Amino acid sequence: MSITINNKKYDVPNLNTLSWNDENSKIKYVTDKDDRKRRIRLIILHTHEGIRGDLLDGFGPNTTMDERLASYQTSTDRYVSWDGTIDQNGDVIWQNDPKKHYTWQAGNPQINQISLGLELIQKLVKENGVERGHLWKGQLEKTVLLLDFLTAKLGIQRQIPWDKSKNKPCLIQIPRFQKDGGANVVGIAGHVNLTTNRGPGDPGPYIFEALKDAGYELFDVSSGEDLMVWKQRQISLGMSHREADGIPLDNTITLLKAKGHKHGMFVSRPIDSLISEE
Repeated sequence: MSITINNKKYDVPNLNTLSWNDENSKIKYVTDKDDRKRRIRLIILHTHEGIRGDLLDGFGPNTTMDERLASYQTSTDRYVSWDGTIDQNGDVIWQNDPKKHYTWQAGNPQINQISLGLELIQKLVKENGVERGHLWKGQLEKTVLLLDFLTAKLGIQRQIPWDKSKNKPCLIQIPRFQKDGGANVVGIAGHVNLTTNRGPGDPGPYIFEALKDAGYELFDVSSGEDLMVWKQRQISLGMSHREADGIPLDNTITLLKAKGHKHGMFVSRPIDSLISEE
């Protein structure tokens, strides 16, 4: 049971995964895709219905909705695809090699080229005539673990948009994602940060709160706080003022590795010592 990145299969510790690349798997590779030509710098989080709900204790059931959506995205006439799906019990279905292809999940062709997308399966309920979509704490724990793995393997710094004035997740569109196709933004973001066509439930606050609790850095992306902080870090790591652009990609990762940061990650996570460095 594996996740494939750059033609290499990985078993993620403590994560149950299933992909097209596993023996006897019925999972198919994504059909709506394009060749990856630009470096991945963003992971976009989605919920499958995009509506708000509550955070429930424990793990949810194995709904098989992840399998149904996996089948749907390889058979629908809609132009839509994404990389991974997380069921309510935390199981992951993986359908793309993000180093080889990019999926059509961000609603923006330029952002698609530099990102990958994950779908979280919600528990749908109707309360007082209103549809709501709940998530589970255990499901989010596994999502954080998946993100820990992907950020290490893909060289994406562990940082998220945050509303510093209200000390809560930023659940509105951030114009920087539209400027130059998000080329100067790195980290984890929600679909709601990319467009006004999705509500705050896509993906909602809970996954960002879980990432905050895991130590992911919080940045006011709208003001460019991440660029300012990283520019100073790059200079302290030995970059010239001309080289330091505040965008922590490959050169920054090389310098961080030289300073002892596993996988070039500024924020460390337990999984870092469990997976091999490339």
